[in-house]
Amino acid sequence: MDDEVHIASFIVHHRPDALASIEQLVAETPGAEIAARDAGRCILLHECGGTRELLACMDAVQATPGVVGVSLVYHHAEPQSTLGDILQPHAEEEGRL
Repeated sequence: MDDEVHIASFIVHHRPDALASIEQLVAETPGAEIAARDAGRCILLHECGGTRELLACMDAVQATPGVVGVSLVYHHAEPQSTLGDILQPHAEEEGRL
């Protein structure tokens, strides 16, 4: 079976004093980064090899003191071997491009 790549984003609502702890957790999590932040929320991006890794990251963020909630916004998975493929439109869609 081909290895998969999972790409996800989620929004984290937190107390302002929790941001440093979230930043530390993200720095220690391979494939994770903070894409945007302000006093009470941040958007995390995470690229990993499977759903378990993604859910483990979300659970760890949720368990961080001061985090109010974590919501998955986007999740995409595909075989790693297809990531470099150039996408071609379907014949029925070509007229709309």
